[in-house]
Amino acid sequence: MRMILLTLLALVFSFVDGFAQERLDAKDRIAAIVNDDVITLSELQQKAATFMPQLNAQYKGEELQRQTDQLRYKLLVSMIEQRLQLQQAAEMRLTVSEREVDSSVQDMRKRRGAAPASAPTVSERKAARDQLLLGRVYQHKIRNTLLIPDATLREYYDAHHEEFTLAGEVSISQIMLSVSGSGNLEKARLRSDHVLKEIEKGRSFEELAKDYSDGPEAKNGGSLGIMTRGSLLPQIEEIVDHLGPGEIGPVVESPVGFHIIRVDEKKPAGLRPYEEAKNFIENKLLREQSQDVYQEWLNELKDNAFIEILL
Repeated sequence: MRMILLTLLALVFSFVDGFAQERLDAKDRIAAIVNDDVITLSELQQKAATFMPQLNAQYKGEELQRQTDQLRYKLLVSMIEQRLQLQQAAEMRLTVSEREVDSSVQDMRKRRGAAPASAPTVSERKAARDQLLLGRVYQHKIRNTLLIPDATLREYYDAHHEEFTLAGEVSISQIMLSVSGSGNLEKARLRSDHVLKEIEKGRSFEELAKDYSDGPEAKNGGSLGIMTRGSLLPQIEEIVDHLGPGEIGPVVESPVGFHIIRVDEKKPAGLRPYEEAKNFIENKLLREQSQDVYQEWLNELKDNAFIEILL
């Protein structure tokens, strides 16, 4: 604790509370003191305004007041924690460029679905700058201090094989002759037999799909893209299991009609190699560790700060 600062702040804000706040509009009163900085009631109310429509719709009377008070307190605690971190950014002389701020504002607008064309407002720029600085502080104070040994990554991989098991994948194309598109079941069967004979004569599968298939994939030459095991109709999956890449199966009947299937590519089920999984594991463990380290650091900031809530 900085005792001299605490004494001065106590005197200053005692004077403010006894004189200046009487002259301020209620919305501009001081909600909290954070070291040599203040959070005003208007700032807090602006944060709370986003959540008030939802509270007003859910609660009434005394319960609404209780929920509102809880919300304001939680938001104020969050604002205090943010202010402490921004003070750290200032002490570390961290900066962000105007270009970064402008880009961040546009990203924030896109996420809100707002028009990106108009110039950023003062409040938008401040919010963007604060978020960028908070990210810089987090990177310097938390993320850059963490290191996961390779042995730990390997240990996690060996203990969690189920997370890295790859389902078998198959890329297929089909020509589908629907009952509704053919008029009746027998006509659909005859059409499918005719198409299969055309394939056997050497006609292009893609051309036949465009000419005959009733499925939406017809315009793409019948390509269904990559499918995982279990996502196909059982009748089709059984055929696919017995086909290799480039092979075309017999006509398959399903509840919707008749299918002629071609397997374009197959990837068998298996375990993702450690080298491919390594970055995923590292990021996951870093996220878990950083949460604990971040909370410890934040608690330390609070312990060494002068904080007074005046609500």
